[in-house]
Amino acid sequence: MTTPARRFAQALAAVALFNGLLYLCLGDQLRAADKEAEAKKYTEALKKGKDAKAKADALHELGKLAQVQKSLVAGALPDIYKALDDKDAGVRAAAAYALGQCDEPADKAVPLLVKVLKNDKSDDAKIGAIKGLAAMGPGAKTALGDLRTVIKESDKKSKIGKAAQQAIKSINASSK
Repeated sequence: MTTPARRFAQALAAVALFNGLLYLCLGDQLRAADKEAEAKKYTEALKKGKDAKAKADALHELGKLAQVQKSLVAGALPDIYKALDDKDAGVRAAAAYALGQCDEPADKAVPLLVKVLKNDKSDDAKIGAIKGLAAMGPGAKTALGDLRTVIKESDKKSKIGKAAQQAIKSINASSK
């Protein structure tokens, strides 16, 4: 004999089981939709942001999303490139690093990152460019000479020198 409480518990268990299976089946689609929504939000923050910190934060998040799936940030790429010339050094640094994470063609991205590395007056922007080159891995091999020059021209124990050394290791380690 089943009591009403027992039938209720069985029905509740069946509903929980169904919901769990549904989540397992649809979870990837839900997470993908969440990532797309995040990418749109950060792209808008980058496009319309007046605050340098908000732009830099958006660039950091877009870089992370690009590592998950490049197509998530496809709509933001023109703004990422544009941010390389922003008046704020923190935004330029974040843009350079994000660009390196976006898996853009090396013949397009490496020269821009090397330009930031060579010409920018801000150490933060230069370090962002170095991190961007490191994130590109073997695609940034053409920048190895420029990174070695940075090491020679700077104190090897400085932030720029250390970042350049690490980038060379990352680029070479990735290409083995």
